[in-house]
Amino acid sequence: MRICSFLLMVVFLSVPLATRAQTATAPIMPDTVVTADRAPTPIDKVTGTVTVITREEMERRQYRTVDEVLRTVPGVSVQQSGGVGAQTSVFVRGANSNHVVVLIDGMNVNDPATPNGAIDFAHFLTENLDRIEVVRGPMSTLYGSSAIGGVINMVTKPGKGPLNGGIFTELGTRLRTTTGGYVRGSEGRFNYNVSATGLYTPGEPAVPPRFWPPNGGYVDNDFYRNINIGSRLGVTLSDNAQLSLFSRYIDTQLKYDHITFADPNAVEFAQQFFNRLEFDGSFLDSRWKPTVGIGYGSVYRHDQDFPSFQNPFPLTQDAYYNGRRLQADFKNEIVLSDQFNFLGGVDFDQTWLYVNNTGVQSWGAASQTGMYAQLRGTFFQDLTLSIAGRLDSHNRYGTVSTWRAAAAYLVRSTDTKFKASYGTAFKAPSLFELYGSGFFCAGNPSLQPEYSRGYELGVEQGLFNKKAKVGLTYFFNTYSNLIQCPPPYTALQNVSNAQSDGIEVFFQVSPFKWLDLFFNYTYTHAINVDLNQPLPRRPEDVFGIRAEVRPWENVHFGVEFNQVSNRHDLDAVTGAAVQPSPYTLIRATAGWGVRKGVELFARAENILDRQYEEPEGFKAPNFQAFFGVKATF
Repeated sequence: MRICSFLLMVVFLSVPLATRAQTATAPIMPDTVVTADRAPTPIDKVTGTVTVITREEMERRQYRTVDEVLRTVPGVSVQQSGGVGAQTSVFVRGANSNHVVVLIDGMNVNDPATPNGAIDFAHFLTENLDRIEVVRGPMSTLYGSSAIGGVINMVTKPGKGPLNGGIFTELGTRLRTTTGGYVRGSEGRFNYNVSATGLYTPGEPAVPPRFWPPNGGYVDNDFYRNINIGSRLGVTLSDNAQLSLFSRYIDTQLKYDHITFADPNAVEFAQQFFNRLEFDGSFLDSRWKPTVGIGYGSVYRHDQDFPSFQNPFPLTQDAYYNGRRLQADFKNEIVLSDQFNFLGGVDFDQTWLYVNNTGVQSWGAASQTGMYAQLRGTFFQDLTLSIAGRLDSHNRYGTVSTWRAAAAYLVRSTDTKFKASYGTAFKAPSLFELYGSGFFCAGNPSLQPEYSRGYELGVEQGLFNKKAKVGLTYFFNTYSNLIQCPPPYTALQNVSNAQSDGIEVFFQVSPFKWLDLFFNYTYTHAINVDLNQPLPRRPEDVFGIRAEVRPWENVHFGVEFNQVSNRHDLDAVTGAAVQPSPYTLIRATAGWGVRKGVELFARAENILDRQYEEPEGFKAPNFQAFFGVKATF
């Protein structure tokens, strides 16, 4: 906490230095946020903690994958088991990796086929995304199961205006290439946005050098390819009704290694397909805004590992994982008056699982129906209060109720916003946890949900007509009934309890028209309450600094500095608790608009060429450099 206190002092002492700030290129936050209240809400009335990364920011900073974006969000920890494409987990405010709801255009894309129901973030690319919203804190009241740590919502940009499009390509060290393009626009009542992106890299070894065989033993590269195709098609039915179809197809192939040794034959093939049809209306002078949606998603994975000299056991692994989801929802936003807004609805979620792991089969299905309601009121123009409740009914364990209460108060004269919230959340057992087969840690149909409750207190200070902002949020969460596999390791049980608390700090300012500065810091203290031990893969101290410079018209540079320290993990060989060494990463970007519609760009990652493991036992990529061109019309 000594480091935490020092950084807080630096941040708040820096505020007076911003009195010379001039107009920035864009506001710190958009005027409205969608995910925090499950409907477009003015930013000054949002009672939760939310970070929005826009399409312009992702393009300017040259983020190609969603996990690269999430690394910049306070309160979020990303752990990738090797290079691009490797298994990637996200932890929000110390919660487990399966304690977050992930949406693409309203469709839940959490994977029903993984053992704990967590999503692998490795394969989502940023092309075609209009923004990513990250809401932190218990959000089950509006989003149901898994929204313990928060909600991550990826939103596609709608087509508008005459036909327009773009294409880009880049080449990096070790021959990593990424190429993508899009076309979007509107014609009469129809609008469209279609994109395609391909990524390929021969990769580099994921096994750390400390495990390489002596005297030049076998070490290989882990190649990866990814094809993302996305679309958003819409038709205006009338002046107050819109029908939209969202689709996304992801096809990947990954060569991977095991902990401590390289395996030449281990490979995973995966296909993901998500579709959602949505009707949006606005009736009664925009006082009633109904939304009806139905979606279907499928995640298929095929893992192969045949015998080799490096890995003779098992003799053969040929595993199939197939998870499917049918989702339907009916949401109503009702403007009761200028001061009161009501949100209510019902959603249905049906999931299926089939696994065949070298002859050992598991299958099962589960359905869940939730009803929710939220009332938000604004008093004296500046005080916003909200209260929400939800009831979920599951076909295996019965019903679960959750609730959330929150407040936000804006002092307009100083642009100071105070916020506070308290809520409960839950996570339903995954299908594998209920029905998984095997001799060790088999599924248990009698499992109950995992529960959480937590609160947050925060303040945000706007400066210079919202062109600069500083904020501080304290959070506290408890987790109970967590599912683990206790001795004798035959079946999963609800046996564990945990707790997390910490602070999130951000500071953004533009002291000159040509300079933007960003700072964020997160302190997280997450422990297993029963054992009084830190939870692994939740760094305690993470902070980042970013500067963006525009010295000339059509030229921009960016530099990012990120420090991760006080980490906790498990030894890759013994499984004992360890504290890996801190690491520092520096990333730089550059862009030059050589003419209208044509831009040259470059970036360098891990400039210091740091050797580090994230998580323990998997080597992160070394220095990389990229150069590319983008053309738009």
